Amino acid sequence: MTAMMAVCMVAAHDEAWFRHLYAEAYRPLLAYVRRRVDAATADEVVADTLLTAWRRRDDVPEGSERLWLFGVARNMIRNATRSSRRRQAAHDRLRLVRPAEADEPVAPEVGERSTLITAALAALSEADREVLMLVAWEELSHAEIGQVLGISANASAIRVHRARKRLAARLDRLDDASAGEGSAS
Repeated sequence: MTAMMAVCMVAAHDEAWFRHLYAEAYRPLLAYVRRRVDAATADEVVADTLLTAWRRRDDVPEGSERLWLFGVARNMIRNATRSSRRRQAAHDRLRLVRPAEADEPVAPEVGERSTLITAALAALSEADREVLMLVAWEELSHAEIGQVLGISANASAIRVHRARKRLAARLDRLDDASAGEGSAS
């Protein structure tokens, strides 16, 4: 076999690996990212994440590809967020900011409990929201969350437990405040 034939065989194997990775991971990865950033940023983050997977295909752990992609996407979201903040700060300093417009229309009322949950989640730290979203929406185990966040499964379980306690406490406070408003009417 010539060197050129060997290169062609490796390239074909790599392409097949990437096609399989894309087919298996694209939708869950896009859903994960879209829950964290706007649609345009999500598309960029997913594309950059998949490009990173292609470039670093030898570093992608076999059997944990999706979790590795979530970890890469998480880092890219952080970078995109920091970059966005820097751009916004520069615009503010240059006084080029136009009046703020709503990014998305407000959703219709979907029930008081849903509103309370949304408010309680919004009041949590970003770290707490992130682990709760990984459990609830991505349906990841503590070990998988640990892999995404770069921490041990035990540390992940502790973070999830503490975040759930803080969410429950916020919900209790909001329930109490809501009940107080209802009886004052």
